[in-house]
Amino acid sequence: MKTTKPAAVRFPRIYQAFGSVQEIADTINRSPSYVKKALKEGFTEREKTMLAQAKNRTDLFEERIA
Repeated sequence: MKTTKPAAVRFPRIYQAFGSVQEIADTINRSPSYVKKALKEGFTEREKTMLAQAKNRTDLFEERIA
């Protein structure tokens, strides 16, 4: 998945690991609009676990250091 503002994203590794917002939405069983909001505000712990298990990675939620 690509972002138009790479410096503004909260979780840059999510953008690298997943192909689209729809893929994230399908993984956590939520709507694409919810995912877009969560990419800015944050995911729940359960959602983070589901996403990490789906891609077999533990570093997806390291936030960008400003």
